[in-house]
Amino acid sequence: MKKAHPSPRVLVAEAKRVLDSWRPSDRHSPLDELLELLEQGRGYESLAVYLVLGDRVMLVSHRGDTPASDSLAFGESNVGSAAKNGITKGKDISAEDIGRRPEIAVPIKMAARVLGVLDVESSRLSAIDNILVHEVAHLIARFLTSKGKRLVRKAREAAAIAAEENAVKPYRATSDKNTAEQNLRRAAAGEGSRA
Repeated sequence: MKKAHPSPRVLVAEAKRVLDSWRPSDRHSPLDELLELLEQGRGYESLAVYLVLGDRVMLVSHRGDTPASDSLAFGESNVGSAAKNGITKGKDISAEDIGRRPEIAVPIKMAARVLGVLDVESSRLSAIDNILVHEVAHLIARFLTSKGKRLVRKAREAAAIAAEENAVKPYRATSDKNTAEQNLRRAAAGEGSRA
């Protein structure tokens, strides 16, 4: 017997309830609970929410298969293209593409400002799923510009820390080095000071 899924209207109402009930004092992200709701309600194989942070799109929540990358440049893949252009990107898979699933990447945007992307992959995407994912993306946009500002701020802080840790120290020419530092190195090497 085929498993009956809740109607998209019921899922949108439940998604709204999840986002509205979240409080900044809560330790969990409502985006995780929202993605779990969609996964169970529609049987999607992979769901991900990315936020636009600077000039990149960063993964903040996912459910199902782990995405290939947690950070994408604008224009890179369907997710980066949706973030860059603010236009929904879809990928239909032909019978020759074994092991790949149809995908829809919907921009999470408020007016013309793209805040992120909701990416869904499933072997059974339909027109109903397209409408559902757009409705949920709109709910996420409203959430991120109101009660969810704290989550966005935390994601920005985490991205800044990661960027600092991965930053390459700039090259300094020998003549730019501190003379006290040079004298310490020479003393450690047994050389005399050049004064």
